[in-house]
Amino acid sequence: MSFENVRFGFVILHYLVDEATERCISSIRSSCKGYNYAIVVVDNNSSNGSYGSLLSKYGKDNDIIFIHNENNMGFARGNNIGYEYCRNKLKCDYIVTINNDARIIDDNIIPKVVADYERTGCGVIGPHILSEKTHKSQNPIYYICDTEERVKKMQHYISVHLPLLYLHIDTPVTRIKRVAYSLLRKQNIPFEQMTKDEEYKLHGSCLIFTPAFLRIFSEPFDSRTFLYLEEDILFLRCKKNGLTMLYDPDIAVVHEEDVSTDYQVKNDARMKRIRYLKNQQKSLNVLSEYINK
Repeated sequence: MSFENVRFGFVILHYLVDEATERCISSIRSSCKGYNYAIVVVDNNSSNGSYGSLLSKYGKDNDIIFIHNENNMGFARGNNIGYEYCRNKLKCDYIVTINNDARIIDDNIIPKVVADYERTGCGVIGPHILSEKTHKSQNPIYYICDTEERVKKMQHYISVHLPLLYLHIDTPVTRIKRVAYSLLRKQNIPFEQMTKDEEYKLHGSCLIFTPAFLRIFSEPFDSRTFLYLEEDILFLRCKKNGLTMLYDPDIAVVHEEDVSTDYQVKNDARMKRIRYLKNQQKSLNVLSEYINK
C-alpha cells in the first residue's frame, strides 16, 4: 500500500487549554499537507469555555471533527472515543493519538510511518519526542512495570508518599532520602538502579497505531484507567497479541508537557503529585490483571 492511498486519523484529546490544541492542529495540518487525513478533537468536558472557542475557530473546517464528552473521561477513555470514530466512521488505515500539548514537526511523517509498517509489520510506532521542559528525548522508555515485583514496589512507594503529601511533609523527607543516596554513592555501597532492558515501551504523548493494531483492537487503551500507566498496559496488550512496538527516531515531535494538568491544579506541585499518585494507584490494579493473566 503506497502512502498516497492511505487515510490517517489524528486524535487530539482536548482539555482546558485551547491555545495548545490550536498549536497541535496547526502542526498536523502543516505536516500532512497534500495527504489524506482527518483530525478528531475530543473535548473532555472543558469547563472554561475553551471548547466553544475551538468550535468558533474550526467548527466549519472540513478536516476537523469535534466530539464533546459530557464528563471528563480521562486519558484512556477520551482517546478511545476518538480512535473508535477514526476506525469505524472514517475508516482510517492509521490512527495517531497525540496530546494537545504536542506538535508534529516532520513534513514526511506519513510516508515514514507507512514505510516503517511495510518494512516491519509493527503494531505501534513511537516518534522521537523532545520535551520542551527537559530538552531530552522521551522515547523509548526502557523501564516497564511488567512484573508483580515491580507493581508491589510502586504500590509501596504510593502507600508511603501519599500520607506524607497529605501531611505536607513529603518534600523534606524526599530531600533527606536524596542526601542519603548521595552518601551511599560516595561510600560505593550498591543500591537499586534502573536497568536498561532490551524491550521498551513508547511514550503516550504521541502513539501511531498501524493497520495490524487496528485489525485486532477496537480500543487502544484499557478504559478502566483514568490517567497513568497506559503505556505499560499497552505494551502488555501488544505483547500478548504478538504485536511489536517500533521506535523511529527519524519522526520528530515536540512536547510541552503537562499543560492541561498544570492549568487544572494552578501549578500547585503538591496537589499535582497527589493526583498523580492516586490515579497511578488505580491503574496499578488494572495492570496487575494483565501480568497475572
